Amino acid sequence: MLDYLRYYFNIIVVLAGVAGYMLGGQWVWIGFLGVLVFLLVADYITEEDEAERKIKNPWIADFALYLHFPLMILLFGSFAWRIQQGFSEPTAFMTVLAYAGCIFSAAFLGNAPNLPIAHELFHRRHWFPRYLGTTLNVYFGDPVKDIQHVYNHHIHVGTLKDPDTPRRGESVYKFIFRATWHSYKESYKIEKERQRKKGRSVWSWRSRITQMFVLFALLIGSFYYVSGWLGALLVTIHLVVAKLLAEVFNYTQHYGLIRAEGTPFHPRHTWEQRTFFSRVFGVEITTHAHHHIDSYAPFYELKPSTIDNKMPSLVICFLIALVPPLWFRFVQQKLKKMDLLYATPEEKILAREANKRAGWPDWFDETRVS
Repeated sequence: MLDYLRYYFNIIVVLAGVAGYMLGGQWVWIGFLGVLVFLLVADYITEEDEAERKIKNPWIADFALYLHFPLMILLFGSFAWRIQQGFSEPTAFMTVLAYAGCIFSAAFLGNAPNLPIAHELFHRRHWFPRYLGTTLNVYFGDPVKDIQHVYNHHIHVGTLKDPDTPRRGESVYKFIFRATWHSYKESYKIEKERQRKKGRSVWSWRSRITQMFVLFALLIGSFYYVSGWLGALLVTIHLVVAKLLAEVFNYTQHYGLIRAEGTPFHPRHTWEQRTFFSRVFGVEITTHAHHHIDSYAPFYELKPSTIDNKMPSLVICFLIALVPPLWFRFVQQKLKKMDLLYATPEEKILAREANKRAGWPDWFDETRVS
């Protein structure tokens, strides 16, 4: 039964964010700081989760994902309502801090658990879950993320053609802007070509680019309707913050891993977080390699890799990445093992060149993995 119930935990997480908005004051930070601290502690005190899920009734697990759609509407409705209600904080600083809490809680929950749930749905074959998934993308500021993700990332992961694969030596602060720009750019390019083949303009009402702006307008317009220009401004800021946070999470999934162009994907081309709450909060996407091998496999069928491509929990990786010197020192040891244990001769050449460009040590002449 736990294999089913675990996926309903994310409903509690979103409702915690709603409760924060209802309570007002500095409670609005619950959806960001409260959830972050809980996950940090919970993953620390629980054991690693290497088990395969045993799901005989998939609809029970799937139902948690479909419930998420109205819950996100509730969350953002609560966000807009709180802005309309305002705050009664004792100082201007505390008031500004409360508004910042509104933004960061929405941005964080718009990414986790919303992003992995959206990701799971837009990878489905049926149009309805795909539609829900692409609509949920708006809450982390990228309604067309699935285009670049499916038609570029899954094909070119680990190569220089993939904007979602961070380069060795690249800080998270450089990556988030590069990846954001290329995500929109590649999605536009792919959608423009798709519409051209159908004899339509990229600005056709059936174009995903046009639909992206419609989704943005609906979200911002609904906040304007409920809470005026302040609400419209704050949710617009949220869209920017949420997109940048999405790329911080993205940064830790393939960092520095190298695949020779034209070669098959292998579990060595991605990192995995196999802690209990990382798998739950990430809706199993943190068992990442299996997803790249079979992108249509539903989340409850994903199995952890058998190689040592493990990272710490999702939240720990997120926090370490924010401090580049600490992240580089940490990830170099991980990449060293991956290079020496699993890389092909061609990948070792590419990795050595990447280390040189990054100003990193050349560890390929060593005979042992430390």
